[in-house]
Amino acid sequence: EKSFSDIVIHDEAWYEANKVVLRRGETVAEIDRTQRVVRTASGAMEPYDKLIVATGSMPIIIPVPGAKLPGVVTFRDLDDVDAMLQAAASGGRAVVIGGGLLGLEAAAGLATKGMTVSVIHLMPTLMERQLDPNAGYLLQRAIEQRGIEVVTSANTKSIVGETRVEGVLLDDGRT
Repeated sequence: EKSFSDIVIHDEAWYEANKVVLRRGETVAEIDRTQRVVRTASGAMEPYDKLIVATGSMPIIIPVPGAKLPGVVTFRDLDDVDAMLQAAASGGRAVVIGGGLLGLEAAAGLATKGMTVSVIHLMPTLMERQLDPNAGYLLQRAIEQRGIEVVTSANTKSIVGETRVEGVLLDDGRT
């Protein structure tokens, strides 16, 4: 629903004006807290007064058969968002595995693009790390009112398909 420029908080000029050195996509090889210096894998040395380490995260690919089939998309960066938008362009059905914040964001975005969406979540309530069971229940009802199916307490057994993803098989036999 948003472009890259919509989600960027500050542009390069802001960082420069505020004397912030922003290094995207660089691997840190060493942090010397005594000398207050960071060394990157490319050998660059950067002294610091204050250091913020924003490592990002890696998407969890559940270790089930079929997880590498074409059509299975992770959701952590803009390339992933582009892949989801391409998949959504042709409509159809999407299954989002995971009822945390990112999974629910993905589900809402895909539904907005006209897809029929189901969310499969292992735990009994959505966003169980952030919400108590009552709030999780209310969130589930609100999501369902938007036309998104929510299946909780559901363990994914496999992602099925011959040449590309065709569905999801749960431990209890449901698809």
